[in-house]
Amino acid sequence: MVSTTRCPQISRFCTKSKEPPIPVNPLKEVYSANHQVENGIIYDKKPFKMRLEAGKIYSWCLCGRSRGQPFCDATHRNVYLKIKQRPIRFTVTETKEYWLCNCKQTLNRPFCDGTHKRADIQEKKV
Repeated sequence: MVSTTRCPQISRFCTKSKEPPIPVNPLKEVYSANHQVENGIIYDKKPFKMRLEAGKIYSWCLCGRSRGQPFCDATHRNVYLKIKQRPIRFTVTETKEYWLCNCKQTLNRPFCDGTHKRADIQEKKV
């Protein structure tokens, strides 16, 4: 893996790395919620590692207000909160442990892509 001390502009996985590639959501084109432009509020500044089962459909919280993070608990439906973001439905092709984004700023929803390491996100209060 490329050292980020030598190349500080690199914050994602290197293609020559022994690390597994960042997974992709197979349901990305199926659900329209995946095309939302706005991100939710930052829930945490580090990702959440958890074991996911192949073929099972999950709902990842994008708004950042769910009490059952990283998954949606329908808090976004509270009309008084006026939340615009909807959860991201996703599945995985292999049963194993995955890193799910908790900063809600990832470009590869719902999987962590290292965006939480950016200085502007680390400086924000949670």
